[in-house]
Amino acid sequence: MAGASSFVRLVEAIRGELAALEAEDAMLIEAATAAKLAALQAVQADIDGGMPADRGLLGEARALNAEAALRARAKIITTEKRLAAVSVLAGRPAALVYGRDGRWA
Repeated sequence: MAGASSFVRLVEAIRGELAALEAEDAMLIEAATAAKLAALQAVQADIDGGMPADRGLLGEARALNAEAALRARAKIITTEKRLAAVSVLAGRPAALVYGRDGRWA
């Protein structure tokens, strides 16, 4: 059952990452992301070792990870907007950007 616990640890790690994103604590986000990556590697090792994949937990992990990615992206956009506003207030010209929405990528 060691393999099954790696799937559970993955789901718990992603939930931890969501909590860290909600707390807006950079150190906590960094630690939670490292824990998620370690859990992903453990799941991959179990699958490579012949452990059958727990489709239910992997589906839950995928959904939670998509939510975490959306939250992280929203925070990035908000931070970029704040930095742009502070730069303008400091008297710096707006940065040159590309793309139809004014973003680099």
